[in-house]
Amino acid sequence: MLTRSASLTPFESRWLAETVRRHEERHGALEDAAAVAATRALPPELEPRILRRAELVGEREGWRDALLRWRARARLVLGLLALLVAILGFGAAAGVLGDGSRPVNVVWALGGLLGVHLASLTLWLGAMLFAGQASGGALHSGGVPGRLWLRLVSMLDRSPQAAELPLALAGLLGRGRAAAWGIGAVSHGLWALALAGAAAGLLLLFATRRYGFVWETTILPAAAFTSLTSALGVLPAQIGFPVPDAALVTASGNAVMMDEGGRHAWAGWLLGCVLAYGVLPRLLLTLGCVLLWRHATASITLDLTRPGYARLRARLLPDSERIGVRDAAPETMPRPGRRGVHPDAGEGRALLALELGEDLRWPPSFVDAVSALIAATEPAGQGTSSAPRPGAASESAIATARLDSREQRRAALAHLAAHPPRRLLVAVDPRQTPDRGSLGLIAQLADHAVDTCVWALAAPGAEAGAASERLRLWREGLANLGFGDDAVITAAADARDWLEDLR
Repeated sequence: MLTRSASLTPFESRWLAETVRRHEERHGALEDAAAVAATRALPPELEPRILRRAELVGEREGWRDALLRWRARARLVLGLLALLVAILGFGAAAGVLGDGSRPVNVVWALGGLLGVHLASLTLWLGAMLFAGQASGGALHSGGVPGRLWLRLVSMLDRSPQAAELPLALAGLLGRGRAAAWGIGAVSHGLWALALAGAAAGLLLLFATRRYGFVWETTILPAAAFTSLTSALGVLPAQIGFPVPDAALVTASGNAVMMDEGGRHAWAGWLLGCVLAYGVLPRLLLTLGCVLLWRHATASITLDLTRPGYARLRARLLPDSERIGVRDAAPETMPRPGRRGVHPDAGEGRALLALELGEDLRWPPSFVDAVSALIAATEPAGQGTSSAPRPGAASESAIATARLDSREQRRAALAHLAAHPPRRLLVAVDPRQTPDRGSLGLIAQLADHAVDTCVWALAAPGAEAGAASERLRLWREGLANLGFGDDAVITAAADARDWLEDLR
């Protein structure tokens, strides 16, 4: 059973990101406001943020669980195939040797055990030597057993989420030979198990049955078989297996070799050839493909030039980063130091936006109307000069600014210290959970104003449940700073009325 604690490897994380990209390019962008907000806690690098977004979106849409199921099925199917091919290899050994009632033709026995293996190995080597880079990276390369394994894994899950995975995998591996190395490792590993099963079958049958050995020909001389036996026996002899001598080979061609020493020599030669020319090469190729697969997948990165990734750059790496908390929590949170009339305060108003979402309108539409009303009711020479907007904009009695970056925050604090406003309204996004950085900044801003309120600027159509829960957290955090319940405004009309109040 899958759990949320199951983690993805770096390669699987990129596979999931590729799945999300392909889906969004074909069906349109998915809703990802929460996922994008979560990526802001990561270092300002595009690929890690894309991977984090993909994991959150993929978990919601079911792709992450589908990938974890794919991984579990792949291991299960591979285990079952390994067991099956080992049994088939044992059966092949029993088939070529028979039940002992008839002599074993050593040439046919060796060809039956190694023929298909050597043919498939030759085809694989030819494909890897002469195939181009593109064909080497496709999922249809790497060997028949590996492709069969992939097909079986895909067939066991017909869910819409699982259907997205093979194409995404092909797209991720399509720029190199990683797919060929991965499927090759599976193919060679299964072949090694099949041949090891055949070797085990030979050993068991040789230990429990009496076999006679012979070679037969109509047109070839005995010297041809003597040379063949000697040439094939070079490698087995290096690992300690016996090799029939020329006299024994010649004698086996004239009659069935039933002499005990001759039978031992032929049995050892046959078993040594299966190990030396079958099991050993496949094991070495399996190890080589595994190492090349790991190297290839470790160097795989997302193609960030693809449209699906390029469109995320502006959202995941904005020109101005939201203020975050990177330091340890202080023993006590900063509190506004002046809650009465500031000695240097003028009659101006300031309206600051703290880390608002991109879908929230800023500045609000009532700013110009309130500015005109304040300008009309103030005595000549007062108001507009005391609190110009920190950060830019219009000639208005209300200073407005966004505080999304560290530089904007510092500029706002410096400006308010030089021109303390009578009323300061800080707009926050109630969909975001308040953190120490946001609350501490509000306290520092309030320290430069006569009166301060916080406006929870909700987006049209926002979910009431989640918004109300986070609004409660905002109220609790502000209460810890010394703000009362009346210092939190939730309606735009109330925010306008509070700014217009000339008392």
